[in-house]
Amino acid sequence: MSTPVRTPTASLRVFLDGIIDYAGLFPPASLEMRSAVTNYSHYLVSPEEWALGRFVLPVARLDEFLNAQENVVSDPWSLSGILSSNTAGDLATVGEFNRKALGALMDSVELRVRNADEIALTARVLPPGVTAFFEIAPEQASELLPEVRRVNARAKLRTGGVVEDAFPALEQIAEFIAACAELGVIFKATAGLHHPLRCVRPLTYEPNAHKGLMHGFINLFTAAAIAWSAVHVGNEVPVAALATCLADSERANWHFDEYAMTWSGDLEPVRIDLGDLRCMRSELALSFGSCSFAEPLSDLHELDLL
Repeated sequence: MSTPVRTPTASLRVFLDGIIDYAGLFPPASLEMRSAVTNYSHYLVSPEEWALGRFVLPVARLDEFLNAQENVVSDPWSLSGILSSNTAGDLATVGEFNRKALGALMDSVELRVRNADEIALTARVLPPGVTAFFEIAPEQASELLPEVRRVNARAKLRTGGVVEDAFPALEQIAEFIAACAELGVIFKATAGLHHPLRCVRPLTYEPNAHKGLMHGFINLFTAAAIAWSAVHVGNEVPVAALATCLADSERANWHFDEYAMTWSGDLEPVRIDLGDLRCMRSELALSFGSCSFAEPLSDLHELDLL
């Protein structure tokens, strides 16, 4: 029996609009290309397609993607490409792919960087209309985020993985969000955000998988809203409040209505209205990558949000 779909409140709709970039090819799902493409095509016509973002895939697998997508009839897909160590070669491939207009457009690329030179070199060879998301280690945020801003690019934060050591500390995430807000750098997150609120869950889909403490996407985007709001009115970002929000696992502390989102897990409740939520989503926290689209939505149903 399918789960009934409830119309989301206005604030929840804005909060979650296009928030999940589907990365079914990547662990822990690690699907075959055809299965991931089929899933995405189904999600595009589902009642909750409004929460769906880009289809994420390695640039090196574009030919495989086209073969899998040839029988899928829909509007052009938005893709985000993961670059290999052959950055220049991959970007040339992206440019050629976009020129051919083959039913999909790769309008963003993502890559890990270790220093400012890698950011500058990549920015110089980006194809027209393609935005770069530079994945930065949290401990390098103060060093590299100014360079991301200088080249008018975006940042990427890895928030987990299939082992406990892959999950950054709350304080590291809070400081990363604060730095992005203060610099005006848009960011996305990736990995380990399958669940809305901070919780202990299996780290993979294997039977008897090891469990670990995982960050929540509602936590992360609420923290981003707090940071954006502080900067918007000229205040210092309250990093301690961001960490408190990221640590909060209590569903009762969140309220989404037709006018605003309210989080009451700190000493003073935080209320973010629709306009500010919309601006935060476009100007600071863009999306998160997940190997599952269904799991985050299922959890939202269980929390009586959808």
